[in-house]
Amino acid sequence: MPNRFEPKQLREAAEKCTYHDAGTHGDWPRLVWERRNESPVARLDDGVEFLGKWRALRFKGGGTAFRRICINWLRKNLAELAPLQGWVLYGLAPEDFQHILKISSSFRDCGTPPTTFGKALHFFLPETVMLWDQAIVRNTYKLRSEPESFVSYQRFGWKLLHHVTRGKTVKVLRQLEREHARSIGYFEPMTMILDHLAFSSKLSARAVATLGGSSQAFSDDLR
Repeated sequence: MPNRFEPKQLREAAEKCTYHDAGTHGDWPRLVWERRNESPVARLDDGVEFLGKWRALRFKGGGTAFRRICINWLRKNLAELAPLQGWVLYGLAPEDFQHILKISSSFRDCGTPPTTFGKALHFFLPETVMLWDQAIVRNTYKLRSEPESFVSYQRFGWKLLHHVTRGKTVKVLRQLEREHARSIGYFEPMTMILDHLAFSSKLSARAVATLGGSSQAFSDDLR
């Protein structure tokens, strides 16, 4: 069983991921990254377009239903969302994950399916929250669909980033982001680089094993 997972393995996963060549993926910088610091309310149109392109509106009512749900959800949760904006996943504290659980549960309770609330929260918090879907993430890591599992996946990303920087500094993550940006032609934060890991069964399994297996990798314990 491997006892180390290095930044080079994250870079390998990112380099092997082919979806940067897909037409829809070139829209990520425009829809998600470039206006990330604007008000979530002002970005709602972009959010609907993003979720449509990322196949997260395949439920009754689609974009029209999501827009109605999201307006209602933002009205209730805008103040809860604001403290997390601009925070990077690596820098989150234990209480921040409870905060993410609260807002994701609220999104679910408003009538949003799992893949939709997960991708919507990535849209609103692209540096903080990793993408969430059934076909790639939940199937690869054998996770359930409820908000608690969504948050356990975010903790997994946090743990892996702290593992690969053990004995180093956060500068290695910034360097990895810069190298990845040069490779694909636009910037993606660590949340997206971690997302690429799920596309590789070999590397994702190695990452989970490195953290002690699924029970530890996805546990509430952040040590």
